[in-house]
Amino acid sequence: MTENHDLAPEADVTEQQLPATETADVPVETRVPMEANPADVAEQAAPVPYDEDDDFRPGT
Repeated sequence: MTENHDLAPEADVTEQQLPATETADVPVETRVPMEANPADVAEQAAPVPYDEDDDFRPGT
């Protein structure tokens, strides 16, 4: 920030704190090569479930 940040209009400061794009609601499209096996693409797109047993936590 500049040394004159107290002189900045409040509306501008508020706007600058917002994200440039709202990506939370926009799905990410992944490009798939034409030679990719459809079964492999589907398997890689499936979400991986979280399993606490897989966490490595050293004993304390």
